[in-house]
Amino acid sequence: MTGWNADRALAVTTRAVALVLDLDEVGLRADSPLADLGVDDLARVSIADVVEAVARERDGVPVHVDPVVLRTAVTIGQLAAGAEVRR
Repeated sequence: MTGWNADRALAVTTRAVALVLDLDEVGLRADSPLADLGVDDLARVSIADVVEAVARERDGVPVHVDPVVLRTAVTIGQLAAGAEVRR
């Protein structure tokens, strides 16, 4: 078992959003709208890069953020749901 699950994906994605946008992680929730936070296309790619790097380096799990979800996610939770273990 990898240890990567929906809760871990949400925690890592939330932390990545806070890091990329220089925000306080405490105020972020799964239903926080990405557009309201100022997430643009470049920020989406940066967030995905951080999520994948943390999963690989800290969790030892090869995670990939689905490109369709990366483009279409409206909330942090939706973006986190697209962070899946590569098979």
